[in-house]
Amino acid sequence: MVRFGNRRWQRPRPPDPQPEPDEFTDPHGPGNTGLEASELRALVDTRAIVTVVLKTGDQLRGRIRYYDRDCFSLGPAGGGPKIFLRKSSVLYISQE
Repeated sequence: MVRFGNRRWQRPRPPDPQPEPDEFTDPHGPGNTGLEASELRALVDTRAIVTVVLKTGDQLRGRIRYYDRDCFSLGPAGGGPKIFLRKSSVLYISQE
């Protein structure tokens, strides 16, 4: 510590190191605003036709029938079997 006149001066301390993020983070943490659930709920209620674009580039068209934290069910618009998709494999969903 060094004195300058009547005031003491201290060298600034380095910031504390940030803890390493855990391998498994809470999906309901600060990055989740809850808007995803309300948006999906509105799509289910209105039975809107949506286009789902997967990370592979494939596009699926249909109605969202069910959703939960990790996946959702899509009923194809042209008929056929219902498809369960993981949210982690979806690039985006657009409403028509």
